[in-house]
Amino acid sequence: MTATIQVSSEQPGANLTDRCRQTAARLVSAFAVQDIDTIMSEFAETSTYCDVSGEGQRGDEYRGKADIRAAFLQGFEVLGEHTYEALAVVAEGQTVFASWVLVIGRADDPSATRFDGVDHFEMDDSARVVLKKGWLKGQSQINGGLSSASHAE
Repeated sequence: MTATIQVSSEQPGANLTDRCRQTAARLVSAFAVQDIDTIMSEFAETSTYCDVSGEGQRGDEYRGKADIRAAFLQGFEVLGEHTYEALAVVAEGQTVFASWVLVIGRADDPSATRFDGVDHFEMDDSARVVLKKGWLKGQSQINGGLSSASHAE
């Protein structure tokens, strides 16, 4: 079952923790439908994205909105049809964790491959993302497929 999250852009009187939590929920919802414009609207100009794969402790790092946008678009292309479900968001101040399930294929297909994942967000005073780090359980299974798909281009 796909979780549908509807969060207003700015709830009147919401404190920074609530606004940061709302930003993360909007992001996961936008990733579920690959809405790159909504995704990028939630990132600060000087943000950093640490991918689930790549060398080093934090994976491949992308800095600035243009590079982050390009990385997300490439990921959408490589993954093909996919979505996210089972969202849970926990926030304290400007630190937010969102757990989700990546579904490769259609969410209504019980045989679609699923992987658990978590994002760690750090937000600025405007509840915009300045740092996004992702983790994905079963990543090696996806990386093998991603490598093959990348070389096929």
